[in-house]
Amino acid sequence: MSGQPTRAGWAERVPAEWRRFAAFLRNPVLPDQAHVSLVGSARALPPLFVLDMVLMAIVLGAIGVATALGLKLPEHMLNELQLSPALIAFIVIGAPIAEEALFRGWLSGRLGHVLAVVALLVGGAMMVLVPEPMVKLVGVAGGLTAAIAALFILRGRPALPWFQRHFRWFYYASALLFAAMHLTNFAAGGISPTFLPLVLPQLMLGLVLGYIRVNYGLFTGAALHMLHNAAFAGLMLLGAS
Repeated sequence: MSGQPTRAGWAERVPAEWRRFAAFLRNPVLPDQAHVSLVGSARALPPLFVLDMVLMAIVLGAIGVATALGLKLPEHMLNELQLSPALIAFIVIGAPIAEEALFRGWLSGRLGHVLAVVALLVGGAMMVLVPEPMVKLVGVAGGLTAAIAALFILRGRPALPWFQRHFRWFYYASALLFAAMHLTNFAAGGISPTFLPLVLPQLMLGLVLGYIRVNYGLFTGAALHMLHNAAFAGLMLLGAS
């Protein structure tokens, strides 16, 4: 015996939730049902939040090194905004709830969840694209009503078989779409492919949140998303002080 830790020995030192996430990342499989419970969420959240912060530190550290070496990066739109209490509340609470519903609410593969997200998207599109205030109101109300109806009428149904078979691609696509959406944070001068490394933090976060959504439920994912945004809002406040 050399006294050196073996590969298995090192693996045992890694938190079990990290190992489960790594295995899921290599082979994403949609479980028949998420394990939704306060106890399960309370156990899973701390190690996954630490993992999230470790991943963010690695990526942001690499970006910081690139900046120090002379790479010029576009300004983030938040740098031009005043961090008011309302904006902080939106960043920490409003945005995580909305983004989890739209980007990962449908990852369960259940018909009710998929239709609910579609209804919310249609209602949101009407609010943005239609100029008449009354039509905006009808669109939003109709979208919410249709989403609630889909969740209620189709509750308890299993995941769609074809969705379950091809789940890995839906999982990766949801993370990619989530990251791509955040390119708009740097779009003041137009979006460039060189911005892609800047949304690596969102890509990694999306992979973690997708894992949480299908294994521990949507609300657990929203909770981690809130913790993530709260951590970065705190850093922004410290930087502004």
